Amino acid sequence: MKALMLATDLSNRSDRALRRAARLARQFECPWFILHVVDEDQPQLRVELEVEQVRRYLNDQLDFFTELGGRAPEVWVEVGDPAKHIADCTRWADIDLLVVGSHRKNPLRDIFVGTTLERLVRTSHVPILLVNRAAEDDYLMPLLALDCSTASAQAVRAAHELGLLPKAGAKALYAFDPLGGAVMLAAGAGAGAIPGDYAAEERLRATAALDRFLLEEELGSVIDQRLVEEGQPMTALRRVMEREPIDLLVMGTRGLTGMKRILIGSVADAAMRELDCDILTVPPIRWPDRDKA
Repeated sequence: MKALMLATDLSNRSDRALRRAARLARQFECPWFILHVVDEDQPQLRVELEVEQVRRYLNDQLDFFTELGGRAPEVWVEVGDPAKHIADCTRWADIDLLVVGSHRKNPLRDIFVGTTLERLVRTSHVPILLVNRAAEDDYLMPLLALDCSTASAQAVRAAHELGLLPKAGAKALYAFDPLGGAVMLAAGAGAGAIPGDYAAEERLRATAALDRFLLEEELGSVIDQRLVEEGQPMTALRRVMEREPIDLLVMGTRGLTGMKRILIGSVADAAMRELDCDILTVPPIRWPDRDKA
């Protein structure tokens, strides 16, 4: 990891993100930035007052930040649209990872996750680490959410290149939903009418598809256990999270379309709102020429 940035709203819930960012800066001995963006959509006098107060507060805390991270962070206090400006700042600072704070689980009361974070996840060109838990240790039990797409392969590689995966490897989750069973349920046959051998055959097909994907993408070396779960992606994620001590979920923010089981933006949004582990979302590689087409 070459550099990381903490985007903070200075709330109490941002403290865990601060400590995780500092821990990563110390672990990788890399430069780190602390960014606060003052929303420009308010009276100018209030904007100027808030900038002055925030800058004074962060500068007063600089020794504390330096002790946490092993080196002094560069502190930025900016004015603008928070989501857009945070994304712009990651480009200006040429960082590898954006760290953001936890959120309340009631979206009606949480404008940060309802607007800024979700917009960041959709537009960011760098991975975003959402910190929900105290940074007591390195990540020891990560879960890689796969959908056999290029996006999920990129997410695994990004997590590995950032140094967030343990050397022993990580668990990989692939969710499948038997199409035939779903059709039968829709026709009113009932869950008990789905043949057990059909579900078993679909599991074998899903396992074979995952094996091919890992082989083609050359990801076998970073995965030590495969979890093939029946159900929609969020259903499978909830099930695994209930029984496994997962401390980091890694997922791409785009996937395949059509009948394949995918992990797309809406699933990432649901995971961020609901799950209480830390979550690394990785954007797809954007090809400028292709984007212009």
